[in-house]
Formats: sequence, structure tokens, C-alpha cells
Amino acid sequence: MIIPILVAFSVALFVFLAVQLVATLTDREKRKLKQRLSVENRDNSTGGQNRSITLQQQNMGVLGGFNLVQKLGRRLTQAYPDASIDRFLMLMAGVAISAGGITFLISANGVAGFIAGAVAAYVPVIFINMKRAKRQRMLGDQLPEALDFLSRILRAGHSLSTGLQMMSEELPQPLANEFRRAYDQHSLGQTMEDCLKDMSTRIESTDFAFFVTAVLIQRQTGGDLSEVLGNISGMIRGRMRLQNHTKAKTAEGRFTGYILTAFPAVMFVVSYSLNPSYASVLLHGKGLMLLGVAFGFQMMGLYCIKKITTIRV
Repeated sequence: MIIPILVAFSVALFVFLAVQLVATLTDREKRKLKQRLSVENRDNSTGGQNRSITLQQQNMGVLGGFNLVQKLGRRLTQAYPDASIDRFLMLMAGVAISAGGITFLISANGVAGFIAGAVAAYVPVIFINMKRAKRQRMLGDQLPEALDFLSRILRAGHSLSTGLQMMSEELPQPLANEFRRAYDQHSLGQTMEDCLKDMSTRIESTDFAFFVTAVLIQRQTGGDLSEVLGNISGMIRGRMRLQNHTKAKTAEGRFTGYILTAFPAVMFVVSYSLNPSYASVLLHGKGLMLLGVAFGFQMMGLYCIKKITTIRV
């Protein structure tokens, strides 16, 4: 039973990578066209509010009315800003059908095919979550330098809108893309407050929320925004140093959790390789149920260790 599942997941992974490659190649021209249109739209801001709403909703697709699809669409946009939720759902369906169909054809077991398809359908979601987390970390690491840069721009006498434009041109990716998006929305007629709130919603970061809140308060009450941004930048850097320190202190606990989680699976594979008749007892009847229960407890243990070793700063 292990071989059919491995074959099914291999095919599902191949389909996933193939679709990713095709989507990347086909989106190049679309991204170039969007860039040219954004430049032209900045010179013509009539009807800006309606078009800014269109820009916000362009990636939600025809199924955007469902709450689950909206949540998945937000996560997808946070991982790939130009991605389409409809295409991603088609990718999930293709991977699920491929894995489930091949598992059913090889094993002639409908339950195994359904389980393989359901698990394989979640693989793209895991990939998106990993990509989103990586991008969020990059945005957080780039934010202090961006705030210092914006503070210097404001001290030089430039406006906040000009600061957003300069940041979109000078900062590294992916942070430059977020400020470019906010500047484009503002150029199309959306208020600066709404642009910053949309950016904070897209990024979903406490540090960005501090930045946006500071700007909104300053625009209502006045004051030296450059000094406020400098203070926020220093606070974020201090928090990042403390966070890195706690990660170093809890690294041993996290590594222990990974070892304890992987050890039973490795031992099962070794036992099956050395003596298949001894380990195959777990692949039939009640053995499968025991494996399922053991896997569930393993995941619970890993979750508890992760919660213990994760300290929010």
C-alpha cells in the first residue's frame, strides 16, 4: 500500500510543479502589461475610487463570495500578489484528482484513493503557507530600514505620497511592491488613509499596524511624523533583537520536537526494509488504525512542543 501512495504523491508533485511552471511563464506578459497600465493610470486619475476597488478585488475570482475562498485568497495574495484564486483552486483540484485517481487505479481501494486525493489537495495550501510565512518575514526584516528611509524623505521636505513613490523605487522586493501598490491606489483617487489600511490588511503584521496607526494619527492631529517613524523603527529593531535571542534559546526544544516526530517514521521504514513481514502487520486491519492513532498523537505532541517553544515578543 505504501508504494501506490508514494507513486500517487510523486505524480501529484509533478503536476503541481508543471502547473506552477506554466503559470509562471504565462503570467510574465500579464505582469508587464499591468506595469505599463499602472504607469498610464497614474497620469489619469479620473474614476479613481471605482478602479481602486477593482484593483483590490481583481484576484478574488468568480468564487470570491465564499468566506473560505476569501480567506484562502488573502493568503494566496500575501504569498503571490499577482496570483489568481481561481487558478489556485484549479491547481488543487488537479492535484487531488491525479493523486486520488492513481492511488485508486493501483490499489483498487476507493477509500485509499479518497484519502490520498484529500491529502494531496492540501499540499498546495501548505506550499502557499510556507511561501507566505517567508514573504512576511522578509517584509518584517525590511521594515525598519524602510521607516528610516521614509523619515529621511520627510525631513527633506517631501510629501508622504512622494515618499511612497520613492520607497517603491528604491527599496528591495517584496516591500517595494507593497508601497508601489499603495502609491498606485492613491494615484487612482483612493485616500491615503485607505491605501495604508489596505496595505496593513494585506501584510497582516503588528509592526506595519504600528506604522499605519502612527501615520493616521499624525494626519489627524499633526506633529513630526519623521521623528515618530524613527522611534517606531528603533522599537521594531529592539523587538527583533529580543525575538532572535528567544529563538536561539528555544532552538534546542524545537530540534528535539522534530527528532521525536521523525524518529518513529524512520524506524518504521528501517524495520520494513530489514524485515517486511515483521512491519507489514501494521499495514493491515487494526495495524492501520494503530498507525493513524499514533500519527495523531505525534502531531499533538509536535503542536504542544511548538506552542511551548514559540514565544511572542
